[in-house]
Amino acid sequence: MRRLAAFFALPGSDRRLLVEAFATLAFVQVVLRVWTIERLRRWAGRLERGTRPVDRIVWAVRTASRWSPGTTCLGSALALQRLLSAEGYVSELHIGVARQQPGLVAHAWIVHEGRVLIGDEEQAAYTQLTNWRAGELSDGSRAPGLPQG
Repeated sequence: MRRLAAFFALPGSDRRLLVEAFATLAFVQVVLRVWTIERLRRWAGRLERGTRPVDRIVWAVRTASRWSPGTTCLGSALALQRLLSAEGYVSELHIGVARQQPGLVAHAWIVHEGRVLIGDEEQAAYTQLTNWRAGELSDGSRAPGLPQG
């Protein structure tokens, strides 16, 4: 009941963003099982125009991730990348591995303008395997007319 009261105490724009973050996270958890990685990358990186600040988007995804059962770091990172792209921000999704008994473990994190936005708690312990940039055209340039992130 407290969480519901806290939700309704939020400004309308934050409530909408939080609902969008929950929906995006749930969608990602489903499509991770059925879409190819290429399709997922295109979806997560599709640039649009927006006005929401980066910090509010990060807050919404972190909050939704905390309260969504079974959420993985990859799911959170993809949801954040999609919401950032929807607002016109360029970001990089990084995936790394680390040795832990009995084998390897993986971790994902998002970087925007050189700053780790999500997944920063553990990312230093991981060796990066791959990363992809969302929010750029195939030649590496930004789409025209989009706000600078």
